[in-house]
Amino acid sequence: MDAVAAACALVAQADGWVTPQERKRMTDRMRESASIRFFGLHEVIVGFEALNVRFDRDLADGEAAAEGAIAQLRGQPGPSRLLIETACSVAEADGGFGAEERAALLRMCDLLDVDPARFDMVLERTAQDRRR
Repeated sequence: MDAVAAACALVAQADGWVTPQERKRMTDRMRESASIRFFGLHEVIVGFEALNVRFDRDLADGEAAAEGAIAQLRGQPGPSRLLIETACSVAEADGGFGAEERAALLRMCDLLDVDPARFDMVLERTAQDRRR
């Protein structure tokens, strides 16, 4: 639960703010997911909002907290796939993938050791991404 909320916050904050469309998409995805419903939608939203506050106070701290939560799923293919799919859905909510959102999604794939080409939206690495 913490990892999914962290992934949503990380991708939503990637361009510097969370749009209403991103927030709605995250909430809708949580309602649709049986595994998230197990934890409770309210708890996921509280986690998402808490991370957004951390991002607003200190970007580096927010990113570190989100990445730490996401990395907890490394080696768990099913949950990792769900996390990336949910994050992709949030990224698309406001009209598509921006460069910052793409970079955040690629970072998540790296953290989870997941091939980004496995998803509907192929997250191609640019030469700049590979140098990081």
